[in-house]
Amino acid sequence: MSTDTLTRAWTDVEFRATLSDAELDLLANPAGDLDAEMNELAVQEATAVSTACTKWSGLTPPRRCCC
Repeated sequence: MSTDTLTRAWTDVEFRATLSDAELDLLANPAGDLDAEMNELAVQEATAVSTACTKWSGLTPPRRCCC
């Protein structure tokens, strides 16, 4: 499902009413399931270049640099 379709489904009640149960489940968790979404967020955060830090505390935000 494209980002445009997801956005429309979140904001357009009439459009959302035309979606199947499977499509509605996808709206709740666009990556397919909550674990997949959380993993995707972690991958994006871990690959973001904003610091030279190589050691982080914790697995979930807010993480602190341990350098």
